[in-house]
Amino acid sequence: MLTVIDIINRVLGYFNVADKPKGKAFTWVALIANFYLLYVAIQNLRYPDFRIRGALFMLAFVVFLYFIGLNFLYYFTNKTTKFDISPKVEKWLGSNAAKKTAVENELRTQLGAAPTQGVFSQDQLLTADVTMTEEQQANLDTLVDSLVKQGVLSLNYQGLDDKAVGRVAQETQQPVLAIGAPFPLPFFDLQHLDSKLVITGGLNALMAKPLATVDRVGLLPVEAAQRDYHLVVANVFLIGGEQKLLGRSGLRKEAQPYSLTVQLAYQDKATTGDRQPEHEAEPLDSQHTTRESQRETAKMTNEPAPSTSQAASQPLPTRESRRHRHDE
Repeated sequence: MLTVIDIINRVLGYFNVADKPKGKAFTWVALIANFYLLYVAIQNLRYPDFRIRGALFMLAFVVFLYFIGLNFLYYFTNKTTKFDISPKVEKWLGSNAAKKTAVENELRTQLGAAPTQGVFSQDQLLTADVTMTEEQQANLDTLVDSLVKQGVLSLNYQGLDDKAVGRVAQETQQPVLAIGAPFPLPFFDLQHLDSKLVITGGLNALMAKPLATVDRVGLLPVEAAQRDYHLVVANVFLIGGEQKLLGRSGLRKEAQPYSLTVQLAYQDKATTGDRQPEHEAEPLDSQHTTRESQRETAKMTNEPAPSTSQAASQPLPTRESRRHRHDE
């Protein structure tokens, strides 16, 4: 029986079958195989020398039948029974209830792992709007396949069953992703290409490819954001793919294209002195020289020198006006 179940498990694993359909298949196989135990028990009970062995087979049949019945309740109905000793057995074998609770909380809060590109304060972070070309979408899909093959990413709802997924969907009123919480990419970077900001990512820096293009940073167009701020990428999370959400008769499954949630960190260029002023102010020493020359001219022509307020109200000579005066 165990050999047959192992074979089915391997076969279904190639098709990425969800846990509940796989559990239903195992339950039917276990039920059929368990009646073979009943046949063996009856055959042994017919002979005096094998009755002890037959009694053990019969006891095994009853025990397996009890757990198979619990599996039928679990996988084929939404009912429970007070005679279910599965929680106690799970505790004896080493319960992972705490781990499941932590996974559920992670899905509720939609928080992935800690960032890998530095630590920034919240007032330094802005969410970026990104778009993806067909080539970038294909690169992202290939990256997801690689993450799954490497065992870095799983698409089994973090091992939660439909009941747990239903609880999370009910509390959050949002779809629950097969990848779990938003998944941080192993490697990501921000490339400044001409006037574009391109998000690259991959399994590592050697395998990084373009994944998305930044359109807006917060409320600013990307051109204005690049002009006024230093921008670096802080977080890039994978979202989308297979997901389950609440329907009229329970959970229903949908598939969405994979996409990215991007957060950029910024620093005002004015604070670092890198922002170029639109108009250059006249140096203070040129203002002093202009006023002295006005006084000397007034003495030579017997005209009153302009007062400080009048001089200040007159426009200061610019580079263009001085160049024009020199040409004359």
